Amino acid sequence: MNEDPGLTYTIHLARRRPTQAAAAVAVITAATLAAGFGFQSLLLGLLAAALLIASVSDYLFPLTFTLTNEAAEARGPLHRRRLAWTNVRRVSRDDLGVKLSPLPQPSRLDAFRGIYLWFADNADDVTAFVAHHVKAEAAGGDDLSSV
Repeated sequence: MNEDPGLTYTIHLARRRPTQAAAAVAVITAATLAAGFGFQSLLLGLLAAALLIASVSDYLFPLTFTLTNEAAEARGPLHRRRLAWTNVRRVSRDDLGVKLSPLPQPSRLDAFRGIYLWFADNADDVTAFVAHHVKAEAAGGDDLSSV
């Protein structure tokens, strides 16, 4: 039996746009200082920094994506998300990546559910892998090769 070896890759979004990354770090620094001095509390300043860093961690730190026969997985320094192919109900593709969602219809919960697979100069490989592992119904019955 020939096993599908899967696909693993890493992407660092901040490296793609260093100017925006510097701006994000500057905003985090300013907010940390404002909270620390405004409330006269080092603890609240550090708390503000931690919350802001956590909220943009997918952008600031490298993300590793692993696609196997069983599931798609995204790992960052603060999280690990996994979605089995059998649970994928909707697939949508744009120029930057592919969103795998367990929700059959677009919803406000989309930002919190599923996995967004960013492309790292591998759009064809990722799209082909997703098309091979997702049921046609997830793409609205369309040919998944065009996802």
